[in-house]
Amino acid sequence: MLRNEEGYTDPVAGKVFSRVLKKPPLNEQDAKSLSRIKHLMSIVRFAASEFGFNIEERVILRDKQTGKIWR
Repeated sequence: MLRNEEGYTDPVAGKVFSRVLKKPPLNEQDAKSLSRIKHLMSIVRFAASEFGFNIEERVILRDKQTGKIWR
């Protein structure tokens, strides 16, 4: 149970945080896509750094194979 500033239990906040922290299970195809995205983003960050840039905003990608948008 989560506690508030006064030390009392806060069941509402506890439920909200538990829902937020639960991640939906990934299917095999999403797991492969996520692995490819992590690899791609490390390459993009490296390339930006080598050319003297930083990535400041969110990068949104669309998977050509599945059509899924990754944010």
